[in-house]
This record gives sequence, C-alpha cells and structure tokens, in this order.
Amino acid sequence: MPSNSIDSNAPILAKTTRLGLEEESTNATNSVSAKATATTKVTSTQHAESDQLAGDAKTSELVLTGLGALGRPAKSNWTAEQRLAMESSQRETGYNAWLSERISPERKLFDMRHRSCKKLKYPVEKLPAISVIITHHNEQASVLLRTLSSLRTRTSSRLLREIILVDDGSDHEFIVDERFEGLVQQQRLPKQLGLMQARLAGAAKAQAKVLVFLDAHIEVTRGWLEPLLAPMLESNKTCTTPLVDTIDYDTFAYRRGKPSRGFFDWDFNYVQLPLMKQEELALPAPHENPIMNGGLFAIYRTWFFELGGYDEGLRIWGGEQFELSLKIWLCGGRLLEVPCSRVGHLYRNSNFHPQYKKSESGSRAIARNYRRVAEVWLDEYKDKLYANMPHLTHVKVGSLKKQKELRQRLQCKPFKWFLDHLGRDFLEQYPIDEPLDYAFGAVQSLAAPALCLERATSAKHPQLLPCDGDLMYPKLEQKWSLSHFRDLHSNNHCLELQQQQHPSAEIWLWQCHHHAGNQFWSYDINTNQIIHGQSRANRLCLEALPEERKVIANTCDTKSQRQHWKFGYANEKLLGDFWKNVAQ
Repeated sequence: MPSNSIDSNAPILAKTTRLGLEEESTNATNSVSAKATATTKVTSTQHAESDQLAGDAKTSELVLTGLGALGRPAKSNWTAEQRLAMESSQRETGYNAWLSERISPERKLFDMRHRSCKKLKYPVEKLPAISVIITHHNEQASVLLRTLSSLRTRTSSRLLREIILVDDGSDHEFIVDERFEGLVQQQRLPKQLGLMQARLAGAAKAQAKVLVFLDAHIEVTRGWLEPLLAPMLESNKTCTTPLVDTIDYDTFAYRRGKPSRGFFDWDFNYVQLPLMKQEELALPAPHENPIMNGGLFAIYRTWFFELGGYDEGLRIWGGEQFELSLKIWLCGGRLLEVPCSRVGHLYRNSNFHPQYKKSESGSRAIARNYRRVAEVWLDEYKDKLYANMPHLTHVKVGSLKKQKELRQRLQCKPFKWFLDHLGRDFLEQYPIDEPLDYAFGAVQSLAAPALCLERATSAKHPQLLPCDGDLMYPKLEQKWSLSHFRDLHSNNHCLELQQQQHPSAEIWLWQCHHHAGNQFWSYDINTNQIIHGQSRANRLCLEALPEERKVIANTCDTKSQRQHWKFGYANEKLLGDFWKNVAQ
C-alpha cells in the first residue's frame, strides 16, 4: 500500500513531515438515529447525505446503531469471543472485517473539509459528468457496500453518471441490491487480471467524459467531487487527485490527512514531500503533485487513452502510479492534489500478506513493473535506481516497443525535465551522488552474536533474527546504513523513537524524513554503542533483548553488553568527524 502507496494491498503507512493546512475541529451535536427502514436516492445537484441508515435486511441485521458514526472509532465492551472473531477476520483480510459488518454501510461522517473549502462555489452546470471505476478482488461485502453507499449519498446525481464495478476474478460474486439499480454497472472478469488490467477493462466501458478511479475500500466525504473536477475545466490534460485521509483498519476511525507532494525515492518507494512555500501560503488551493498517491484520481477519458491508459505490460499491482504520473507530466499534462476534495482510504494492517493469482508472485510482478517503468521513463537516471536495486537488472520485462513508440509519438519530455521542474527539493533529500555512509552492513548484537537487527517485511518494529552469512553485504532485510543524514535506515525505513527521554522506549520503523530529530542516530566506535539523540541531555542507547528477539532504547550504560553492537563495516575516518558542525 505501506506502502507504503495507496493500493488495495498497501504495505506500510508512511509517517511524514508534511506541512499541512490548518484543520478545524468539529464537535458532534447530534446523535446517530436508529437503523432506518428505507433509503433515499440523492436527486438534487446539491451535496446531501441521506438522513436514513441502512434498511436492507440482508445488510443491516448485524448493524449496531451508531457504531462508528461520524467517523469515530467503533469501540464497545466486546466479549473475549468477539475479540477473537475480530483478530481472526483481521488475519484473513488485513482489516477488522467482523467489525465492519456491524457498522452501518451508510454511516455518516463529519464534514471533513477545511472551513475555507465550505465557502467556495463551483460552476456545477459546467462540470463534466463522471464514470467512477472501482475494481475489486475478494473484497469484503460490507466494505464494498460502504464504498458504494458513500458515493451514492455524497455525490450529486447530476454529475455521477455511473459506477462501473469490475470484479477481478473474485471467488464469490458480489450482489448489488436494488438501491443501486441504474447506477452501478457490474463487469465480472473470468480470472484475476490484476489492478491495472481490470481498470482498463472498466475504463473501456465508461460513458462519461471524465473517469474517476477509486479503490473498493474508500469513503468519499461531503463535497468531494466538485473541487476535484473544477481545475479540469482549465485544461483537458489536467489530472486531479483528492487529499487522501485514513480509515483505521482496526476501529474504522476516520483520520484527516494533510496536503503533500508525492514523489518516489531511488528505491522506488513512494515518499511524501512538504509543500513548497508558495503552495502552503495558497492553501487550500490545488497544488502541483509530482507523483499521485496510489490510485484515486480523476482524468478525462480521451486524455487517459491518448496516454495509452496503463502500460498493458504491468502485472497485478505496483508501480502503476509512477508510470501514469510520469506520462501525465512528461507528455504535456499536469497533476494536481486538491485539498478541498477528501476521500478516506482503508489501509490494511501492515502485517497482512495478500494472496495473488497463482501464476505469479506479488514481489516478482512488482519487480517487473518497476523495471518496465525505469526502462521507458527514467532515461539515464535508471542507473541510479539499479545501483540501489541491482536485482531489477535480472528481471525479464517483455517487449517495451509499444511504450517507447508512445513516448516518441507524444513527444514526451526527458526525465531530467521532471527533476528540474518538480524535484529540486527532492534532489536535496535524495541526491544522485550520495555521500559515503558512516557505517553499513549488518548490525550485529555483541550480547548475542548470532543475532542481527532485521527489518522484517511490513513490520512496525525492528527485530533480532539470525544473522546472514555475509555481515558486510547481508540480505536486504539486514542491510543497514548510518547515513550522511545521521539516520539509521534499511531501504527507506528508519529507526525512530516516538517517546524520547523515556527509558525502555519502543523503537519504530517509519519512512525516513531526513530531518534528524526523532530519527537521529550516532555510533560510538570506542564503546560500540548506537546512540539516539542529538542533544547530550536526551540520549538513549540501542539495547538488545535477545530473549524477546527485539530491541529498545534505554539509558546509556557503557558496561551493558546488551548495548554493544558491531556494523558489518564502519568507516573510522568518517566517524571521527561525525559531530563536526553538529550542535550537541
């Protein structure tokens, strides 16, 4: 996902240092009504939420009145048996599917918009109608129904021409009830083709001028569509993305996100950069977005297909937002994030491992996708990517002739233009020629020499696991770098403390932000201690707990063997100058 990008299987939630627009807090004054026995279809061009909750007997018999209403956490005094059912459903789906069935599919949400957004007026009569395209594969019925219900009740019927629901080879068919008759068009694929091919199949059926692609596990909010469409009136080559909020996988609490600019690093991780100064001052106006955050966006149908849609050689999911974003920018269009348009996205538990079609593993498909994007769009900068991800050079990608001909036919700009015009601050954080690391390789515990620090797949915390045979160049999950940013990272995941000055503090894995602070680490080559904190007064040391296969940050003690560590390689000369020009 996170991913850490928005996708049906986003891996890990990225913690960012984004500059945000001020949000207003709204207090609930009305309690949620009891379950209703009927629903109303919105017919006016104004935004209106139905005052009635789910009434269909098949979907409402498990619903608990008011649970999760207004986007609050869906909590109650659950029994031990109920909690076990929740845990079981979360292992199977990546979110609390048991709880989802008990939350109304038509739950109300706070009006999440910034107060300035509520005052804006849009030329509704000039806005184009949309076809919403949603693909799903074995999605939980309650979650998918909530997605459809939010669209029906919070979108003007004048603008919403149709919802095309593409079943990407699910094991069981999703039945749409009569409330969506005439609105939802279903398309069932005979086998799983993957996200991109399923979206292309839906787009081919679309009738409206504008395509809006959404995931199957979202909730749109009041007033989401008009601001998303308004910038597109300026040019039919403008693509817009909403501000993506978070729906908690455990409690279904709705949490506001903040405006940011998407990008990818040199390991093809999706990263978020703060707004430029002028963009921050102009909030909540739309702003340039170099790379879209996953798959929630609006685009003119003609422009989408002129760009070739998605590369037909991409498989399952992964990298598709990089490919499409680059095509939009380099081939004559622009991509904007619209802070006044808010859509909540249900991220799965980071420990959830999705099941893909039997013919291909997810990791192999993603590697293929990444290399196809790099070969077609990154020009000479692909070498930087391959230096960090050498395994990509061995991946077979099939023919690229069609994609390269499209780039030539559309007279697309070089990738350097993209970096020069949209990535100046990106290159400051992710330079082409990076300074040498202070230390790198495996991080071996001297208290338990058989154990090394490992970034387990999708884990929130580092672990202590058996060391790889090569300590200087270990497997990727045990490859750590004490970088020139003075952070300790593996891939794009940095060790971070969230409770500084707190003995026995938990250590987290978060997206690297390259601004020191709670991700500042140093290494004392004389005491073999890995130390967190820039200020002398607030330092804690990395401590091994071999029995629990975990690490914590504790009060520094040079005599404690649990705080002694060895890197695969430590550059003693560089470490001698580590604190040069650094305030302590």
